[in-house]
Amino acid sequence: MNKHIYNELITKIRTTKKSILVIGDLMLDQYIFGEIDRISPEAPVPILKAKRIENRLGGAGNVANNLINLGVQTTLIGAIGNDTNGQSFLDLLKTKKIKSNLVFKKSDRTTTKVRSIASNQQLIRQDFDSNSISLNKNDEQKIINQITKNISIIILSDYAKGFLTVDLSQKIIKKANKNGVKVIADPKASNMDKYRESFAITPNNKEALLFTGIDNNDNKHEKHLIQLIQKNHIDNLIVTNGEKGISLFTAKSKKQFPAISPKQVFDVSGAGDTVIATIATALHVGLDMETSIQLANLTAGIVIQKIGTEAINLNDLESYIFENDLNDNPEKIFSAEKVFEIVKILKKNHKSIGFTNGCFDILHSGHVTYLAEAKKQVDFLILALNTDHSIKKIKGPLRPIVDEQNRAKVLAGLSSVDAIVFFNENTPIKLIKLIQPDLLIKGNDYKVSEVVGHKEIKKWKGEVKLIELIPGQSSSNIIKKINQSES
Repeated sequence: MNKHIYNELITKIRTTKKSILVIGDLMLDQYIFGEIDRISPEAPVPILKAKRIENRLGGAGNVANNLINLGVQTTLIGAIGNDTNGQSFLDLLKTKKIKSNLVFKKSDRTTTKVRSIASNQQLIRQDFDSNSISLNKNDEQKIINQITKNISIIILSDYAKGFLTVDLSQKIIKKANKNGVKVIADPKASNMDKYRESFAITPNNKEALLFTGIDNNDNKHEKHLIQLIQKNHIDNLIVTNGEKGISLFTAKSKKQFPAISPKQVFDVSGAGDTVIATIATALHVGLDMETSIQLANLTAGIVIQKIGTEAINLNDLESYIFENDLNDNPEKIFSAEKVFEIVKILKKNHKSIGFTNGCFDILHSGHVTYLAEAKKQVDFLILALNTDHSIKKIKGPLRPIVDEQNRAKVLAGLSSVDAIVFFNENTPIKLIKLIQPDLLIKGNDYKVSEVVGHKEIKKWKGEVKLIELIPGQSSSNIIKKINQSES
């Protein structure tokens, strides 16, 4: 996903007046985080010393949470129990500002999944399912009445907990089609008839196999899937398959979209919710199906790097694009405007910014050690590099020995340097005021009062940090020795 698509997505989300309706099974995801340091004397099982408990929206609630985090106007419909966990679920909806005027208190208890976690590893999951959800005709009519032309997309989030019966699902789909509203279903039924005439369904690979009744024979399985969507008048079948990515089946073709490889996989819980919410969001703002799936692959790759059921958000997307921008520029050389843009994103994600500057004419071990120590102080280190013109004004017409492009290229090879920006003036004060770093970093051959920007940095509550230098190491000394050896 490039920056152009991201900007288009954001602009259209902010300007569209329509909303998305999420209908389906609601559940509370509860996480018990703790530590294990001994085995129980009662049985050969570990003892989890609980540290904290977190409640999160699960099921259709997590789909709605993803949509809200992406900036989409969202209404949630489902049923909970008249119990403590049901109230916790409602409190979370209120906190997230998700419209929920049609969350029925129907079952004797709220479906709840309790996960115990230690050292980022899930130890056990306990499921407490509701016993009954029956909706009466009046309840169903209230749901159908929500389907108006102000809705762009309806997501049916089916976890096979009883809320989305075949009859209700078909009533929703028929009313939606009549109003020009797209229905996207995340299915759990083994029969595709339940989702007949949907715009799209998003099973995982196991669920898709259940539709066909065929064991893993790709050729027969795929042919049968296409026949099934033709028979049931489903426009798009979107099959998620973990690290293999996403497959899009239509009545005439199949297309494969490779997964975005995450840096590390912590938890795949809720990834399917993120996929359907992302596809719905992209379609909601007018992006095409292929772009929507590519975007969903990206967001799924982001959320599985988090612990537990976590929703995607716009900051995650922006950070990913920012990292790609940096990776696309291995020379690490940026304009002042681009560095400012990068810093804005980093600060939004609570990263610390360091700023140092210098000529760095003839790189030596003192420079390398200094920059490595500077990097230890911050998350992101910006090096402001004097241009050749600037150095000539300061050090005379015979300097620099190495031109600015070659100096920058050598510095970019250091892992300690995250970004390089040139400045043409005698001092980098304009850059310092623009970037507003957390730390101004210089060598201890300066006093704090001599560091350019030491007064200004106090205005945004930053500070000056002096790094100890290796005695005797300087470019001037190296140049002097070279001149002496040549004479």
